[in-house]
This record gives sequence, C-alpha cells and structure tokens, in this order.
Amino acid sequence: MSAGDVYSGAFWLPLVHRERWGRTSPRGNTLTSKPVRIVVGLVAAVGLVVGCQPAEKESAGAPAPSPTVAPSPTVDVAANSKQVCDASLDFVKKHYVAMADDAIAAIDKPVSAKEAGAKVRGHYTALLQDLRTAAPTAADPQVRTALEALAAGVEKHLAGPKATEVEAPDLDPPLKVLDTACGR
Repeated sequence: MSAGDVYSGAFWLPLVHRERWGRTSPRGNTLTSKPVRIVVGLVAAVGLVVGCQPAEKESAGAPAPSPTVAPSPTVDVAANSKQVCDASLDFVKKHYVAMADDAIAAIDKPVSAKEAGAKVRGHYTALLQDLRTAAPTAADPQVRTALEALAAGVEKHLAGPKATEVEAPDLDPPLKVLDTACGR
C-alpha cells in the first residue's frame, strides 16, 4: 500500500461505507474493530513521525556557541544533523510501516496473538537497535539526546506489559522531541 492509497481514499472507503456493506468489506472479509483500530493508530503514528518536511533554517548571523559539548571543528554539524535526521526518519517509518503491513495482513489472514505479538516485539527491537546505532553518529547534542530518549522510550516499552502491542502512546513525546530537534 502506498501513501497515495491512504490519502486517495482507497484505504478508507470500506471503513467509511461500513453501513453499506454491514460488518464485511467489499471482498467479503469480516472487519474486526481491533485490527482496524491498530491500522488507524499506526497511520496516525506514521503521520506524527513524518510530520512536515525539514524546514531550511535561516541564520540571522553566527549561531550561539553551545554551553555543553562543542562539536569537532572538522564536522559540519548541519550536514551531519540532516543526514542523521533523515536516516532516523527513514528507519522509524520503515518499522512503523512494517507493523502496519503486518496488521493489515492479519485482517486478510488472521494469525495467533502470540505470533502477532512476536512480530511487533521484533519490530520494536529492530527499531531500538537502529536508534542505538544512529545516536552516537549525531554531532548535534540535541539530536543525539533526542535519539537516546526515543531509544530509552522504546526500551521501556519493550520491558513493559504491553510490549507485544502496536499502540504505544508512551512513545509520542520522544517522537515529538526528535521531530523538534530535527527541525520537522
């Protein structure tokens, strides 16, 4: 499914015209509320992650020196931040889209709760590994801190009782902090 399908209505049409088809889709598949709720939640989470495209920051002079750690003079902080932020956006989207794809596939071909939970846990574990790999490469301390905070949030989610559930509202604040640090 492409982003165009989601925005064009091809994805939402069966959900909007539920009363026309009753509790089944046009293909005859039974719509259950939990998978639909999960998909809608994932689409909202991906929308939150995607946010606006990074805005070009206009500089009104020389930036103020950071009171914390000064970056190495050989590293272009702006270019590094753009590269790290773009990469982090790509892998966060990749894992959230994979969870959405799994939830959509479960509508057509139901899987056991144990198997679905293992897939979700696997996606969050892979996201955690990507965050831990990306954080040290960030030259900007704000971007590094945001990536580390999101990694800590994912780790906390994985240690919690809802580690096998896709919906993770506890990750919304660190995702917003990362978006802010990356200028989205």
